[in-house]
Amino acid sequence: MFARLVARGLWQRKSRVLVALAALTVSATLTAALFNLHFDAQRKIRSEFARYGPNLMITPRANSPELLPSQMARDLRDDLAPLAESSDAGSLVAVAPYLYAIGEVKGASVVLAGTWLDQFARLGGFQVDAGAAPVASENSHDRIWAGSVAARRLELEPGDRVVVRYAGSERAYQLEGIFSTGAAEDAQLLADLESVQALAATPDSLNVILARVAGDAPDIERKVAGLAARFPAAAVNPLRQVTQAEFQVVERIRWALAGVTLVVLVITSLCVLATMTAQAFERRQTVGTLKALGATEARLAALFLGEAMVLALLAAAVGFLAGMGLARWLGATLFAASVTLRWSALPLVLLVTLSVALAGALFPLRLVRQTQPAVILRGE
Repeated sequence: MFARLVARGLWQRKSRVLVALAALTVSATLTAALFNLHFDAQRKIRSEFARYGPNLMITPRANSPELLPSQMARDLRDDLAPLAESSDAGSLVAVAPYLYAIGEVKGASVVLAGTWLDQFARLGGFQVDAGAAPVASENSHDRIWAGSVAARRLELEPGDRVVVRYAGSERAYQLEGIFSTGAAEDAQLLADLESVQALAATPDSLNVILARVAGDAPDIERKVAGLAARFPAAAVNPLRQVTQAEFQVVERIRWALAGVTLVVLVITSLCVLATMTAQAFERRQTVGTLKALGATEARLAALFLGEAMVLALLAAAVGFLAGMGLARWLGATLFAASVTLRWSALPLVLLVTLSVALAGALFPLRLVRQTQPAVILRGE
């Protein structure tokens, strides 16, 4: 009987019900889109920032030996997450140890940097201008890459034979490619770590270890503290320019999306409130008659709230699907990335839509309670 009253009340006032349903659907659509975009925007931003390279640096302490042991980098490599995209907050996603040597090429001094080529590629922060990207292979000991500035200064092209001289020793490489980072690496030559250690006669020695940690600035700070306790002879520091920039951009996106969602919810609540209030005024005769027949205020309130809940459930179902389409369009437009369908957002959308619908029904409930059967039956 109660369900029939709810259905009949909605059907008899189709025009106003459709207005309220449309408002709630818009609210659910934007809420679903913004929830999904909120999560995927953070993922996309972190992915974009990962292209800027490391956010953590390990160097020798001032009162320690000038070089780090290679075993430290090997220990860190054992802690790497299997996939950078799916790594947990605070986990290492890339570790690139470096040994630097000032060598001579074509009679000019140049910095030769030795690193793990696979980790250099995983660390990111560079683009290939010519030739092949740095990659570890069976022949990587005899391969070399040049920064864009060094390539222009030394007049190097991919495929050239490059002879590097250092302290009376020399080693011949084949130039595989030219890269640029927009930083000091552009003026350097890049080679396999073991080949540079052999040329410099400093096996198992490093100048610095660069790494990338997944997560926000607090996650990186916790990782720094953990590594500092693990390696007391080394200085572990975050590259704050990168970590703070990433944190600030994520926070701004987060607050912007939250603000837009709040504005939409307030507007929708006002629309639902106006529609439900108009319905309550139109149904004063029915409410007065029901009260005269013995209907309690609690049962009448349940009737109005039941109608609001039915509208909210319909709007949440339609709005969630429409919101996914909107989120994918916004993701492709704003971030050039697809947005993943997150079913975990459905309960949130349902909760928000129900809250908006029930909030819009609160004022009409006051009108129901204030309705006097005697006044209504006298036709006043």
